[in-house]
Formats: sequence, C-alpha cells, structure tokens
Amino acid sequence: MTTALMILQAFTSLFLIIVVLLQFGKGAEAGLMTAAGSESIMSSSTRGNIMVKITAFLAIVFLGNSILLARLEDTKFQKSILDSEKPVARQLNSDAEQKAAAEKAAAAKATKTAPTSSATAPTAPATPAAAPVTTPTPTTTK
Repeated sequence: MTTALMILQAFTSLFLIIVVLLQFGKGAEAGLMTAAGSESIMSSSTRGNIMVKITAFLAIVFLGNSILLARLEDTKFQKSILDSEKPVARQLNSDAEQKAAAEKAAAAKATKTAPTSSATAPTAPATPAAAPVTTPTPTTTK
C-alpha cells in the first residue's frame, strides 16, 4: 500500500508542478498556454478558473497523501534514532522526580500492592540543597 501511495505522490507532485506552470501570471498576458487554438476553445476567465480548481484539488491530494504516508511510516518505527545518545545536559529536578515517580509506580505494579496516597498526590518540585548560610556576627565597638 505504501508503494502505491508513493507512486501517487510522485504523479501528484508532477501534475501539480505542470498545472502551476500553465497558469497565468499576474503581469503576464498568458502563461504557457498561449497556443492559437486554445483561445477558441476556452476564454481566459474560464481557463484561469479551471486551472485554479485543478491546482486546489491537486494540492489537497498532495497534502492529504503526505500526511497519510507520514502516519503509515511512523507506525513502523517505535524507536527514535536519538534514544542511544547521551543527554547533553543534566536532568532537571522535575525530570528526576517524574522518573522516580514512574519507577515507584512500576515497582508498585510489580509487587501488586495498592499505591499509597502520597505516591499519587502531586508533589512540589524539589529544590537543590543550598549551601549553609553563615551570618556574620555583629561586632560592637565601645
């Protein structure tokens, strides 16, 4: 099915390019359709109207097919190419808490015990341990 959709995508893109090139420009007298016999078949307003409709139809088919192909290809791969890479920065405190909460939940499911209410309640983000604060002792002069 993917192969058929890829072939449809190729033909749609080629037809879309051709139809866009055949259209009138704003300042041009006529696009590539300036053959002598074309004026007797269609008037300029009819030709422009048909070309706009064909372009819109091909654009919708192209975009829809692109989204469909992306969705089909996305379901084939469950792993990212960046999964094996090391993180660039250290984890944030909230990331570490989420990871710990996920590990607690997995451990609770593994032991099949009911999770405690504190495990399910949202917790405030942890702050890093601060350095001990030393206050200068006031000196009095007499």
